[in-house]
Amino acid sequence: MKKRIFITLLTASIALVASCSTAPKKKTPELIGMWAMDISSGPQFGAKKHEQASPVLIGDEIFQGGSDGKLVVASKYNGLLKRVIKDSGGIEMSPLFHESVVYFGNTDGYVKAFSYRNGDYLWSYYTGHPVYSTPAYCDGRIFVLGSSNVFYALDAKTGKVLWTIRKEFPSGVPVVKGASSPVCYDDMVYVGFSDGSFVGANVASGSIVIDKKLTSVGKFKDVDATPYVDEKRVIVPSYDGNLYCFDRKSGQVVWSIKDGSAKSVSVVGQELYYASSDGYLYLLGASDGAVTWNTKLSSGIPTAPVLLNEYVVVGSSERGIMLFERSNGKFVKEYNTGTGVLADPIVDGNNIYFMSNFGVLYAVRVL
Repeated sequence: MKKRIFITLLTASIALVASCSTAPKKKTPELIGMWAMDISSGPQFGAKKHEQASPVLIGDEIFQGGSDGKLVVASKYNGLLKRVIKDSGGIEMSPLFHESVVYFGNTDGYVKAFSYRNGDYLWSYYTGHPVYSTPAYCDGRIFVLGSSNVFYALDAKTGKVLWTIRKEFPSGVPVVKGASSPVCYDDMVYVGFSDGSFVGANVASGSIVIDKKLTSVGKFKDVDATPYVDEKRVIVPSYDGNLYCFDRKSGQVVWSIKDGSAKSVSVVGQELYYASSDGYLYLLGASDGAVTWNTKLSSGIPTAPVLLNEYVVVGSSERGIMLFERSNGKFVKEYNTGTGVLADPIVDGNNIYFMSNFGVLYAVRVL
């Protein structure tokens, strides 16, 4: 009996060793360039450009703005050029596409509406200052923030000003190039300002419901990120301050962490992914801000993170596009453009689309 037990245990041990030795290792993904398109010939800033507009996918087409005043439309599959919308000013933030109308702001200070069906400009409104904010549409209105710290509600059909919210522009202090893009939820619209303020206002009247000063110290006081909004909460960082989570209805702070950014967060369920201006990538609990892991990028300022299956995708201002494990933040792979990436990447299936600082639009597949 003892001999049979010994043989059984020995056989089980051999089987266990064999099972461990033949278990397949996790495959390291490959980043394969599908196509690349040089779309920008805009002015240089020092040694290199700083393109900040993210691409936008509409069906099978990809829209990409650039600092030279072109809005390029191409096939997302092969990069084949389909259309070029030429404008006088630089387009340095993503456009908004709504019911065959393209809305965008430019560095000449205009907000414009363009009919994609017939190629005509429908209207334009002059703000007097560069516009770095992606417009938002809600209830027949277009919402956009000008770089002079004036927030506009415009009639979507005519461009007529319906109401404005003005904040004092911080004089004598530096500000980050860029602006918060508004987000609508229910009957409210939310946006940040370069003086460190964050506002929630009624969509129809512009009456202010939430007005909070997020930053009072630090070199940059800007609230330039696009807020995340859901039924219960608003999550938004200030550049040199904190990442904040507010109660959406009361405006009371639920939690915060001491690491700021100009980039928005990505939230999936109770998981919150965040890239700070100090170069850290975080996985936090969306309900309590508890840190699951954080990872320091090897160099550069990160873009906003986006998710692709089991990976977090983030760009670096000095390198290219990088993949990190969603579960533990471990670095996995990099696609280095050699010019850096400031514009946030977007994901479609297993494909990543992004604009490099030198104005090249890339399509990269994760295999």
